[in-house]
Amino acid sequence: MKVVRVNHTGVTVSDIERTSAFFRDVLGFTVTEPVQHSGDYVSRLHGVFNATVKIAFCSGGGHTIELIQYVNPEPRSAIARRHNEPGFMHVALLVEDIDVAARALTTAGFELFSEPQVVLAGPRKGGKNVYARDATGLILELQQAPPS
Repeated sequence: MKVVRVNHTGVTVSDIERTSAFFRDVLGFTVTEPVQHSGDYVSRLHGVFNATVKIAFCSGGGHTIELIQYVNPEPRSAIARRHNEPGFMHVALLVEDIDVAARALTTAGFELFSEPQVVLAGPRKGGKNVYARDATGLILELQQAPPS
């Protein structure tokens, strides 16, 4: 097998309009209008019986995020997975100023796991990282490069 490139990262959200607006208005991504899909194909593809989904694509920073909202069946509430649990996933965004970006996330309704932390070892030593989660369960990591 040969991977040509990473096409996108998909994340299931509870409110596609709210999350699309966040990617567009806060992060400056280009966002497609949500499109609804249903039928046997969608149910087989997603492995969810009688699935109806809304899908939007958010592109920015050289990557595309696919947002998926289930219309049917009703989704369960967001699970607040912890970092040490299998299935925990996040999207990491490299930002110029992590403190400014962290404030923008909190203003947009995200909860920071901590204040930005200085990386103590490895190739990113001296840089900063912080994780944040919004009410829908979307987890983002902000990263600031080490000083040059």
